[in-house]
Amino acid sequence: MDLIIILVIVAIAIFIYNILMIKKKRLKKFRKEWATGKFNAKSEDDESVLKYWENKKNSELRYDGIDQLTWDDLAMNTVFKKINYTQTSVGSEYLFNQLRDIDPSLRDIQDKENLYELLESNQALREDILRILSGLGKQDFTNSSSFFYENQSNIKYVAIYVLLALMPFASIILMFISLKYGIFSLVGSFLLNLFVYYKNKPALENNLYSTSYIAAIINTGKRFASVKHPEFTTFANEFKVKMQPIKKVLVLSNIASMGKGNGEFDIIFEYIRILFLLDFISYNNIIKTISKHKEEYRDLWQLIGQIDAGIAVAFYRKSLDTFCIPIFVQKEELSFKNMFHPLINEPVKNTSNLGKSTLITGSNASGKSTYIKAIAINTILAQTINTVLAENWTMKPSYIVTSMAIQDNVLDGDSYFIAEIKSLKRIIQLCDQSKPCISFIDEILKGTNTIERIAASAAMMEWLSLNKGMNIIASHDIELTEITKSTYTNYHFSESIENGQVHFDYKIHSGPSKTKNAIKLLEILDYPQSITNKANGLAEHFLERHEWKVMKN
Repeated sequence: MDLIIILVIVAIAIFIYNILMIKKKRLKKFRKEWATGKFNAKSEDDESVLKYWENKKNSELRYDGIDQLTWDDLAMNTVFKKINYTQTSVGSEYLFNQLRDIDPSLRDIQDKENLYELLESNQALREDILRILSGLGKQDFTNSSSFFYENQSNIKYVAIYVLLALMPFASIILMFISLKYGIFSLVGSFLLNLFVYYKNKPALENNLYSTSYIAAIINTGKRFASVKHPEFTTFANEFKVKMQPIKKVLVLSNIASMGKGNGEFDIIFEYIRILFLLDFISYNNIIKTISKHKEEYRDLWQLIGQIDAGIAVAFYRKSLDTFCIPIFVQKEELSFKNMFHPLINEPVKNTSNLGKSTLITGSNASGKSTYIKAIAINTILAQTINTVLAENWTMKPSYIVTSMAIQDNVLDGDSYFIAEIKSLKRIIQLCDQSKPCISFIDEILKGTNTIERIAASAAMMEWLSLNKGMNIIASHDIELTEITKSTYTNYHFSESIENGQVHFDYKIHSGPSKTKNAIKLLEILDYPQSITNKANGLAEHFLERHEWKVMKN
């Protein structure tokens, strides 16, 4: 007897020691990450991460957040992954939606800023939160947000499952009347329920997987409700309120998870679970509870997401050498000092004061595209996470739309030009709704012939300048600087050629571009001299006479 007691004490001591070591290891990892500003991202499936955004978007009558073309143009998936220091799937999905769901009313942005500052400054609270969040962790395709957007169906024939679950109890009672028939009945009910369980389990496998993560979410809410830090009191009280009507799910989940571990007695618990069809009955009751209290579950889910995303934003700021909190104004202007692109190592920083309509020209590879993409990304970060990669930043809150990396759409039968004008039509439609917007266009209408391209581009640029919203356009077409000079402010990027090499400073300069480098690049790359001489001659002839010289045989 004494030996058994000693073994139990030793087992408990080992269990506690392992827990403490895990906590210590995690804490050491968190502190190292925050000291260095670097982390190893947890692997997640992209399709899983977008589920909350997708569910939310599909539930709205109209969606004006970042559309897919703009998201892809700006490589925002890569930007998201750079920011995504979240510890849970809930946090990943919440942050992904936060970056896409632009709202120019800037609702709740100050509350989120207060959270970022709290999580950055209060190390003890931050580390407690990180430990709780890491306990929930990440699981792909739980689609846990669908439970407050969609009506989840109950299990069919649940009454039959309940009746079958009562049969073993009836068999045990029957044993007191007739042991023989009671045993036969118990064995028969077990075999019947074993058949029913394994026949119907595959159809519910995904749902059981989802509800186990939902139970973990609710358990995380329970742990947050117990956090004692004074500055977290408001959050803790909110968690307590939201937890109350759905805490029953924890008990049901514990029942459904009996025997799923690796302990010696788990096989016994698994047979008990099968004998009484506890998976099906518990799942049905979890669905009923969540369906009855969708609002509380949604609020709990979003609270966890907000805190986890808040940790990620605070960490992202910690990893930056320079960032600022944006200033928002109602005037159509965009000004910044030493702004840079978040995905470029050792980026060149630029300073600008942009008005309603801006045209940027410049040679190939001089920096036009990178510059306008950097601005567009920062307009998104400013309005979603209140963070800009610059020393200062002022803008009008606006929807953001781009037309940049156009591609042929073979499946829809669209040529490059058709795909391009469809992309540009999105910008016109958004401006037509008189909503505040900033549009970014890279190489406007380059998919058609020179005359029609310049004519159509100029006409569209004039229309954009007369309608609501700011627009920033990059183009190779120098002609546009003359045609639109009364309505567009001109800027350019340039280069210098030294010792047969092209050098770019990647800095924005006032006025239209005066340089061209396409033919010079042919020379530098040792194209036949006959080609470069002919190209130079044709270009000079056109600049002098504004007509192309006819080539002779």
